[in-house]
Amino acid sequence: MKILFRALALPLSFHFLSLAHAIPSPEAAHGGSSQATNTTDDAMTITPRQSSCLSTGTQSTINALFSSGGANTIVSLCPGVTIPITAPIVFTAPGQELSTQGYPTDSTRATILIQPGSTVTSAIRGNWQNNVKVLNIQVDGNRPNAGYLGGDALLEMGGGTEGQTVSHTVVKNTRSWSCVHFIGSGQEDNPCRQATVTFNEVGPCGHEGTDPATGNGLWADGLSIECMDTTVTDNIITGATDGGIVIFGSPGSHILRNTITSSSSSGLQFGGINMVDPTWSGNYSGVVVSSNTITGGPGSFINLGIGMGSQVWSNPHPETNFGQVTVTNNVFTGNVGFSIVMNGWLGGLTVTGNSVSGVTTPSSSFASASGCGAVQQAAFADSEQLVYYPAGVTGSSGPNVIQSQFTALSTNASNWLCLTNPAPPLPDTESFLPNTLSVDASTSRVVSLRDFHVQVQGDGNVVGIDTTGGVWTVKWASSRFSSACGQDGSQCLLAFGIDGNFVMYDGNGPLWASGTDGSGQLLTFSREAPWVTVTGSNGQTLWTIGNM
Repeated sequence: MKILFRALALPLSFHFLSLAHAIPSPEAAHGGSSQATNTTDDAMTITPRQSSCLSTGTQSTINALFSSGGANTIVSLCPGVTIPITAPIVFTAPGQELSTQGYPTDSTRATILIQPGSTVTSAIRGNWQNNVKVLNIQVDGNRPNAGYLGGDALLEMGGGTEGQTVSHTVVKNTRSWSCVHFIGSGQEDNPCRQATVTFNEVGPCGHEGTDPATGNGLWADGLSIECMDTTVTDNIITGATDGGIVIFGSPGSHILRNTITSSSSSGLQFGGINMVDPTWSGNYSGVVVSSNTITGGPGSFINLGIGMGSQVWSNPHPETNFGQVTVTNNVFTGNVGFSIVMNGWLGGLTVTGNSVSGVTTPSSSFASASGCGAVQQAAFADSEQLVYYPAGVTGSSGPNVIQSQFTALSTNASNWLCLTNPAPPLPDTESFLPNTLSVDASTSRVVSLRDFHVQVQGDGNVVGIDTTGGVWTVKWASSRFSSACGQDGSQCLLAFGIDGNFVMYDGNGPLWASGTDGSGQLLTFSREAPWVTVTGSNGQTLWTIGNM
């Protein structure tokens, strides 16, 4: 018997063939030849499909191919092409694949690009189809041009499926909350399972801060994984701003050899690898997180390298996460606020061999804990990287094995996602143009300089105070006092007027003045003598506080 499989012919204007039921060889999937060979025996001869690739089109072109081709259809994009989309590409049957012809791993991978003006946030949807694949392409949400938009992730995979794969793919600039999301099914008898997420380049994903129009956070995850028994390995995630890899329960999943780095262009990153959410009812049984590298890059930092438990994130939840979990041989380097924090876990933990020797110290050199609780502030001040609360990490389903470098807290503390960017260094001088300074004694502060403070007191006296080392020393004073400042001091007003005159007023009128009306162009406060000056149009000094 001879069985001949032929490709379906399409209109010539498309310049490609649909590869229904064609599956690449293992060599092709790793960048080798995509040309199958004939197989001949006494029973059958299989003639491979000869195919070209898609060189133009939109999501409608690709969706039509998937819809007409059915199960195992491969849509092969030509290397170097960009496919503009205004709606998602949707897998419609099991085993379908979207890839670049020849499976390149460089910049010649075809690009799926969301267009400005569209309302789409998801470029590709796995649509609850088993064994679908996204291989060797680039997916760009185009946030810099299309803008931020709340909605689903850039790649929405998962659901009640098994065997979905995203590999050797660039995913960046999501418009919404995550670059890649493998969603759960919510069905105990049909969970998302056995997904493969490997060798991808992910990021940037999101930005630091909030949307001024809506107040929504602009940050986004790199990989958001809710599927059980899933393999997440050898991915490079750069510039995620929420979690680099967020594990939503995902029992039995292995998170191995991934590289997660924060980026100065994206800003503060909250977490490297998160195990903090109550998805799967908090069940993390069998999860392995090993041999990952988490780096806080220059000009940015990662608040929490690996967070474990229901009490460590900014929104502690009452349920306790549980399950025997292995977290071993992970490496933390650069600007990481806290490398591993554990609190709110039930079940045997093995947390060993994790290295923090490459983390920047002191932590205060790249972050501030001013918004943290007392326990977190103390740990931060001591640059403690490995922290857990023993009463919050119990081992009812097995013993805990925790490396000796961990600091055991005596006091419970939740929300370790509290670090912020350090305040910018204060200047040595501060200057004002005419009509830009007006401070009364009820406000008091005039300027804050590096280790120096200028204020108006309640009696109208203006003083310059050296604050080095927390010791306040008066360096100069106007020594002009008034009893007409009012009960709250608001009647004593220090102003650099529109006419260039620097004047202290009280309730009765001018108390003193620089006498530079008509000629003063710039008022400057300094932490060094001559302390306060008014200069003219040519920069010449017209008055100093020493002239008082």
